[in-house]
Amino acid sequence: MAESVGPRAEVLRTRDFIGWDVWDSAGEKIGTVSDLLIDRTGRVRFLSVDFGLFRRGHVLLPVSSVDWGEDAMVAHWTRDEVRALPLYEPDRPFTSDMYEELRRSHPRFYGEGQAAAAPVAMPGEPRVVPLKMAKDFKLAGGAPDLRGWTVYAADRRRVGTVSEMLVDPAAMKIRYVDVDLDDDLFTLTDDRHVLVPLEAVDLQERSRDVWIRDLGADAVAVLPAYMGGPVDPLVEERVRGTFGGGRSAPPA
Repeated sequence: MAESVGPRAEVLRTRDFIGWDVWDSAGEKIGTVSDLLIDRTGRVRFLSVDFGLFRRGHVLLPVSSVDWGEDAMVAHWTRDEVRALPLYEPDRPFTSDMYEELRRSHPRFYGEGQAAAAPVAMPGEPRVVPLKMAKDFKLAGGAPDLRGWTVYAADRRRVGTVSEMLVDPAAMKIRYVDVDLDDDLFTLTDDRHVLVPLEAVDLQERSRDVWIRDLGADAVAVLPAYMGGPVDPLVEERVRGTFGGGRSAPPA
């Protein structure tokens, strides 16, 4: 005898979603739904996704960034992109300041209108990439390798260290330094990196220091996060706007 199936609910309770699988856009499992976050107007804003035993932690996915299926959800991003997002701590109140930091630091994922429901595809060769990805790029003779140098803001506060240099292979120019920010500069649980245009800094070779002109530590801390790989055009646009470069690229 076939097993009988009960009536299908059209309106679900929040607890009905707990344990649903969350898959990425390529069909890889990301984790499971552990909670739904509702704002004070009664609107469901985020899913809390638990990565599970192999990678402990939770992240928040905007509900508009997932497709709702039968007992499962599909995110618009890849598993690696989701796992690079700041961790969410369920036992910690998610304040308006934390939401604002999330929105500002990760505009592609949490920005206004979500800046996009999915990352922008970059046709052709990416314009700006990490030095380690630029196979034919060589530092000019005598040019210092800035990786590992200490970075200071205009208010003389230390903000982090240079993790990588970002280059434009076509122009054979170094465009940015990738700064691994000190953890005390932001609120979220995040290994935060930001980009600073090379023309916006002064170099002190003897002490191996990088000094950012015109921007204090608090302003550096609210630059959009750089998540590795080729530079997201939206992140580059925001960085250039902060440093007075608008939407245009720096001169070759």
